[in-house]
Amino acid sequence: MINYALILVSMLLLAHCQQEVLSEVRPKEAVFGKAFVLEQGEQLEVKGDAAPLVLQVEKLNDSRCPKEVVCVWLGNAAVTLTVSGRGEASQQLAFCLGDCRPEPVRTKHTVRATISNQTYDLTLLEVMPHPGTEEEEGSGSVKLLIEPVN
Repeated sequence: MINYALILVSMLLLAHCQQEVLSEVRPKEAVFGKAFVLEQGEQLEVKGDAAPLVLQVEKLNDSRCPKEVVCVWLGNAAVTLTVSGRGEASQQLAFCLGDCRPEPVRTKHTVRATISNQTYDLTLLEVMPHPGTEEEEGSGSVKLLIEPVN
Protein backbone atom coordinates (compact mmCIF):
# COMPACT_ATOMS: atom_id res chain seq x y z
CA MET A 1 0.00 0.00 0.00
CA ILE A 2 2.90 2.34 0.79
CA ASN A 3 4.34 1.65 -2.68
CA TYR A 4 1.10 2.86 -4.31
CA ALA A 5 1.14 6.01 -2.19
CA LEU A 6 4.75 6.75 -3.19
CA ILE A 7 3.94 6.25 -6.86
CA LEU A 8 0.94 8.57 -6.61
CA VAL A 9 2.92 11.30 -4.84
CA SER A 10 5.73 10.99 -7.43
CA MET A 11 3.26 11.36 -10.30
CA LEU A 12 1.68 14.45 -8.72
CA LEU A 13 5.09 16.07 -8.23
CA LEU A 14 6.08 15.28 -11.81
CA ALA A 15 2.85 16.80 -13.16
CA HIS A 16 3.40 19.94 -11.07
CA CYS A 17 6.97 20.32 -12.37
CA GLN A 18 5.78 19.89 -15.97
CA GLN A 19 3.21 22.70 -15.54
CA GLU A 20 5.92 25.04 -14.20
CA VAL A 21 8.18 24.30 -17.20
CA LEU A 22 5.33 24.99 -19.66
CA SER A 23 4.57 28.34 -18.03
CA GLU A 24 8.23 29.31 -18.48
CA VAL A 25 8.26 28.30 -22.17
CA ARG A 26 4.99 30.05 -23.00
CA PRO A 27 5.28 33.62 -21.72
CA LYS A 28 2.37 35.97 -21.01
CA GLU A 29 4.04 38.64 -23.12
CA ALA A 30 6.50 38.52 -26.00
CA VAL A 31 9.14 40.78 -27.53
CA PHE A 32 9.42 42.03 -31.11
CA GLY A 33 12.11 40.22 -33.09
CA LYS A 34 12.05 37.06 -30.94
CA ALA A 35 9.99 33.97 -31.82
CA PHE A 36 7.29 32.90 -29.35
CA VAL A 37 4.54 30.29 -29.04
CA LEU A 38 0.85 31.19 -28.79
CA GLU A 39 -1.86 28.63 -28.07
CA GLN A 40 -5.23 28.72 -29.77
CA GLY A 41 -7.58 31.05 -27.86
CA GLU A 42 -4.77 32.51 -25.72
CA GLN A 43 -4.17 36.27 -25.75
CA LEU A 44 -0.64 37.66 -25.68
CA GLU A 45 0.89 41.13 -25.73
CA VAL A 46 3.99 41.79 -27.84
CA LYS A 47 6.18 44.65 -26.63
CA GLY A 48 9.39 46.35 -27.67
CA ASP A 49 10.54 49.52 -29.39
CA ALA A 50 7.31 49.84 -31.42
CA ALA A 51 3.73 50.24 -30.19
CA PRO A 52 2.58 47.07 -28.37
CA LEU A 53 0.28 44.58 -30.09
CA VAL A 54 -2.26 42.15 -28.66
CA LEU A 55 -2.55 38.81 -30.49
CA GLN A 56 -4.97 35.91 -30.35
CA VAL A 57 -5.25 32.77 -32.49
CA GLU A 58 -8.92 32.65 -33.51
CA LYS A 59 -8.92 29.63 -35.85
CA LEU A 60 -6.49 26.83 -36.50
CA ASN A 61 -7.36 24.25 -39.17
CA ASP A 62 -4.71 21.60 -39.75
CA SER A 63 -5.17 19.18 -42.66
CA ARG A 64 -1.47 18.44 -43.19
CA CYS A 65 -0.42 14.92 -44.06
CA PRO A 66 0.49 13.04 -40.84
CA LYS A 67 4.13 12.18 -40.22
CA GLU A 68 5.24 8.72 -41.39
CA VAL A 69 2.33 8.58 -43.91
CA VAL A 70 2.51 8.87 -47.69
CA CYS A 71 -0.30 11.15 -48.89
CA VAL A 72 -1.52 12.13 -52.33
CA TRP A 73 -1.93 15.73 -51.12
CA LEU A 74 0.49 17.52 -48.75
CA GLY A 75 -2.36 19.37 -47.01
CA ASN A 76 -2.05 22.67 -45.18
CA ALA A 77 -2.42 24.41 -41.86
CA ALA A 78 -4.55 27.57 -41.97
CA VAL A 79 -4.42 30.06 -39.10
CA THR A 80 -6.55 33.15 -38.45
CA LEU A 81 -4.86 35.61 -36.10
CA THR A 82 -6.57 38.61 -34.49
CA VAL A 83 -4.19 41.56 -34.01
CA SER A 84 -4.91 44.89 -32.34
CA GLY A 85 -3.04 47.89 -31.03
CA ARG A 86 -4.01 49.59 -27.81
CA GLY A 87 -7.40 51.27 -28.15
CA GLU A 88 -7.83 50.27 -31.81
CA ALA A 89 -10.19 47.95 -33.62
CA SER A 90 -8.73 44.53 -34.26
CA GLN A 91 -7.71 43.09 -37.62
CA GLN A 92 -7.91 39.47 -38.68
CA LEU A 93 -4.94 38.13 -40.63
CA ALA A 94 -4.90 34.80 -42.50
CA PHE A 95 -1.83 32.56 -42.70
CA CYS A 96 -1.25 29.24 -44.43
CA LEU A 97 1.57 26.67 -44.31
CA GLY A 98 1.92 23.71 -46.66
CA ASP A 99 0.01 23.39 -49.94
CA CYS A 100 -1.87 26.71 -50.04
CA ARG A 101 -3.06 26.76 -53.62
CA PRO A 102 -2.78 28.78 -55.82
CA GLU A 103 0.32 29.90 -53.88
CA PRO A 104 3.43 27.65 -53.89
CA VAL A 105 4.10 25.28 -50.98
CA ARG A 106 5.25 27.26 -47.93
CA THR A 107 7.20 26.35 -44.81
CA LYS A 108 6.59 29.81 -43.31
CA HIS A 109 4.23 32.67 -44.17
CA THR A 110 4.80 36.40 -43.65
CA VAL A 111 1.99 38.97 -43.72
CA ARG A 112 2.67 42.72 -43.61
CA ALA A 113 0.10 44.76 -41.67
CA THR A 114 -0.22 48.35 -40.49
CA ILE A 115 -1.55 48.71 -36.95
CA SER A 116 -1.55 51.92 -34.89
CA ASN A 117 0.27 53.76 -37.71
CA GLN A 118 3.15 51.26 -37.51
CA THR A 119 3.92 48.57 -40.11
CA TYR A 120 4.81 45.07 -38.92
CA ASP A 121 5.92 41.82 -40.57
CA LEU A 122 4.09 38.97 -38.85
CA THR A 123 5.56 35.56 -39.69
CA LEU A 124 3.95 32.20 -38.97
CA LEU A 125 6.93 29.88 -38.46
CA GLU A 126 5.25 26.66 -37.35
CA VAL A 127 1.92 25.08 -36.41
CA MET A 128 2.16 22.54 -33.60
CA PRO A 129 1.71 19.70 -33.08
CA HIS A 130 2.12 18.13 -36.49
CA PRO A 131 -0.65 15.58 -37.22
CA GLY A 132 0.33 12.03 -36.42
CA THR A 133 2.72 12.90 -33.60
CA GLU A 134 2.38 11.83 -29.98
CA GLU A 135 1.84 15.46 -28.85
CA GLU A 136 -1.29 15.74 -31.04
CA GLU A 137 -3.67 16.04 -28.07
CA GLY A 138 -4.74 19.59 -27.19
CA SER A 139 -6.00 22.60 -29.07
CA GLY A 140 -2.84 23.40 -30.99
CA SER A 141 -0.43 26.29 -30.99
CA VAL A 142 1.56 28.44 -33.39
CA LYS A 143 5.11 29.77 -33.41
CA LEU A 144 5.25 33.41 -34.49
CA LEU A 145 7.81 36.12 -35.12
CA ILE A 146 6.80 39.80 -35.27
CA GLU A 147 9.11 42.56 -36.42
CA PRO A 148 8.37 46.27 -36.84
CA VAL A 149 9.20 47.62 -40.31
CA ASN A 150 11.08 50.91 -40.40
